[in-house]
Amino acid sequence: MRVLVVWEPILPTDFTSPSGSALGRIADQRARQFWDPKHLVAQELNRRSTAKPPEVKPACCLSRGFYWDDVILYAPHAQWHDEPPPAFLNGPVIHVIPALENTLNNIK
Repeated sequence: MRVLVVWEPILPTDFTSPSGSALGRIADQRARQFWDPKHLVAQELNRRSTAKPPEVKPACCLSRGFYWDDVILYAPHAQWHDEPPPAFLNGPVIHVIPALENTLNNIK
């Protein structure tokens, strides 16, 4: 499993990349955290979801045209060039953890 955590400036207080205490919230060694001040990842995810809309839209968290505080899970061996649909897409993160865990336990 690979976990990519993308931090973006969304809130008025998001002037710079996250501090060590914010990064420390995600202590799992499998996680790689990135600061994306230009929203490049969000733009690409938005482009892909517009071109091939997911069956389920996230329940929240749209700001200035960017989804944020969402979890996106892809099935094992998904390839970006195939533009795979997400196996799970929802947020905010803190509220969807049980549903995410359920999906992780049932994904093949």
